[in-house]
Amino acid sequence: MAMAIKGAVLVREYQGPYTNQIIYRQRCDNCGYIAPNPPISVSCLPYGNVMYGCYHRESFICFFCGNRQEVRIQGG
Repeated sequence: MAMAIKGAVLVREYQGPYTNQIIYRQRCDNCGYIAPNPPISVSCLPYGNVMYGCYHRESFICFFCGNRQEVRIQGG
């Protein structure tokens, strides 16, 4: 099961036999603004293997308050 650690709201998670899909929206932790752009999809291998992409990290600038927000999602 995926977990949004910072800067994201999980929309949906698909668990498949070979890969998992995590779909999320960007969220600013400073002001609570959720970006209106389409949800972002991330693929990772199952079983929580960090080396193969089950740990997603990026950043964005909040449109509402100008805060640079880090996004961290951990899959499992």
